[in-house]
Amino acid sequence: MSEDGNTGIELHAAHSVFGAASALDGASVLAEARPTRQARTRIVVVGEFNSGKTTLVNALVGAPVLTPSVITPTVHPTVVAFAAKPSLSAEGADRRRTPLAWDRLDDVAPDNVRRLHVGAPLERLKQLSVVDTPGLGLADGENDRRSLQACRYADTVIWCTPAMQAWKASEERAWLALSARVRARGFLAVTFADEIASPSDVGRLMERLRAEAGRYFRKIVLAEACAALALAAGERPVRKQSRRTITPRTAIGVASAHLR
Repeated sequence: MSEDGNTGIELHAAHSVFGAASALDGASVLAEARPTRQARTRIVVVGEFNSGKTTLVNALVGAPVLTPSVITPTVHPTVVAFAAKPSLSAEGADRRRTPLAWDRLDDVAPDNVRRLHVGAPLERLKQLSVVDTPGLGLADGENDRRSLQACRYADTVIWCTPAMQAWKASEERAWLALSARVRARGFLAVTFADEIASPSDVGRLMERLRAEAGRYFRKIVLAEACAALALAAGERPVRKQSRRTITPRTAIGVASAHLR
């Protein structure tokens, strides 16, 4: 999925790394997320376009399953869940799934797809599934509706807000459009914090967010991970998330470490 990428998610690239990625154990699942209906914790990642959602999804599952991009917006909600072998399917309006070839995703008519399903043989996905959603704020009412609707069935909802334009009025309006029941499951993740010049500026940003948005979320966290967090989780250190150099990455422990 693009980072907000289109249906041409470059999942074929992710397909080639599943074998190696499955060996990553990763940090523990969000300790505060508790499944309400199914055995696996269901996490929905939501936010405006180009807000770092797909990179955070990769961090949560522990491997670069989806390919971030800042060029084209996500069209369909994409569910990443455990499968014995890599798989990709499209779910239609009748809720039936049709297997797709990794290199033929662009051939699928968007109107015929309700959501995409990506299966990956990752150990962490035995405990959770993660949903990447279309970015809000592109004047596409249908995409906005589908993204917000996906939150209704989540055990945990993570709203991504970019550090340099954190928590705009449009984000607040969209978040408050959700029911109080859904918002009670919410975390605010600040992405691209490496674009802020100094730790003191980051501290001031977090203070502002706690003052302006703290009452709306269970917790506000930085969606950046240092090498120490990754190593503590038994994972390889990785480069910091950056809007200037967005590449797939292995687990960075983001929410798994910070949202406990």
